[in-house]
Amino acid sequence: MKHLPLLAAACLAAAACNPAADGPRRAMALTECRLPGIELAAQCGTHEVWENRATRTGRRIGIHVAIVPARARAHEPDPVVVFAGGPGQGAVALASQVMPLFARLNDTRDIVFIDQRGTGDSHPLDCEEDEDEPLESLFEDTLPQALVERCLAHLDADPRQYVTSIAVEDIDEVRAALGYGKLNLWGGSYGTRVELEYLRRHGEHVRTLVLDGVAPATMKLPLSFVKDGEAALGKLVDGCEAEALCRLTYPDLRRTIESLRDRLARRPVRASIQDPRTGERETIEVTENVFLSGLFRPLYDAELASLLPFGVASAANGDFNPLLAQNLELTDDISENLSLGMHLSVICSEDVPLITPADLEKARSAFFGGALVDDFVRACKVWPRGRVPADYYTPVSSDVPALVLSGGIDPATPPRHAESVIATLPNARQFVAPYLGHGVSLHGCAPRLIERFIRAASAEGLDGGCLRRIPRPLFVLPLGSPS
Repeated sequence: MKHLPLLAAACLAAAACNPAADGPRRAMALTECRLPGIELAAQCGTHEVWENRATRTGRRIGIHVAIVPARARAHEPDPVVVFAGGPGQGAVALASQVMPLFARLNDTRDIVFIDQRGTGDSHPLDCEEDEDEPLESLFEDTLPQALVERCLAHLDADPRQYVTSIAVEDIDEVRAALGYGKLNLWGGSYGTRVELEYLRRHGEHVRTLVLDGVAPATMKLPLSFVKDGEAALGKLVDGCEAEALCRLTYPDLRRTIESLRDRLARRPVRASIQDPRTGERETIEVTENVFLSGLFRPLYDAELASLLPFGVASAANGDFNPLLAQNLELTDDISENLSLGMHLSVICSEDVPLITPADLEKARSAFFGGALVDDFVRACKVWPRGRVPADYYTPVSSDVPALVLSGGIDPATPPRHAESVIATLPNARQFVAPYLGHGVSLHGCAPRLIERFIRAASAEGLDGGCLRRIPRPLFVLPLGSPS
């Protein structure tokens, strides 16, 4: 992103940097900027906060903000504020992906992207990965101990200060500096946790909230992936068995998966994988954990998940490339906008401490076993732990209108997590898209539902039946299969 020179200091003194005459009174300098993939000119700025908000001493860090202003001169005073997932994703980098969702709302409302502390351009807690790391490491050891320790040693930050409860205080300070009174919040995945914590601390400034893939503080990441991933995989297998062609092409898919896992647990195999990033082939050792990771990641996206039966069948015949190569593209997409240090600061402070030895013992007897958990438990033994408020794990109670969206085959934030949250949100309504994975907002009729909800500040009268009509992507069949 290229920023134009900062506005003159006179803009700060006037506290009116918004060109619209009836816009909010700003106490924060903004300058015109361009966001990749966005045609409209945006306004960008940085607001400084104390890294240690409790002592208000030591390092100060900048919170980066980008605003796509409402197109109408006379516009609504309450913007839409985007909270990114991860944890560790920067919101500004997601602008090109999510702006189509808010295209009509942007006629009369500002769309605001705030890089949460530790992400994006807000003092990111990035970890330098070894460029020469073998391809195999992307599957076998997602958090190498050497990487974690090296990151911690070179980090120019206090990792304890990058937890959710501290970040929401930054966000409210930015809100005030931008001159907004009420906000419409939209968040996906971990972003919903940020929304809920902001609602708890500053509910008087929330007009509406859209929660897409609810990730409450009580879910014990990444332990919850074990149960939720197995459920999503089971639904995928059931879906294949319910379709005649899929059932015929991949008979007894469930047994094939279990047999392949057992075989790799006894004796790993060497396999040639083509790296889609370079086109080069590399030989890796496919262990049980490599196979399990290769199954879990595509479940996030319904389109990728539709490839899994083909990938499993190919792997059972000795060709692991269709199953594992697609994982690399997904991993690249995520890692390009993920600050691993901030990710660890949240998970190691808020989630892993809740995981008990009994939880781990139970997880290791489940299908995905410890493959999704062990790396984080090990990393969190060395990563500094931030303080979590005493009420952080209590349900958030509020009568603010909330629209809750869940993917029925989501392996990370399925509907069950949303159900525990809306129990104390009396003005919340949940809609489930049965055949979607992680993230609903950009699919089918969801943008229209979100637009109507935010305009009316109410979910009453919304018909979420259109989400149930979004079909499951067709399962991929080998070339030459009957259709």
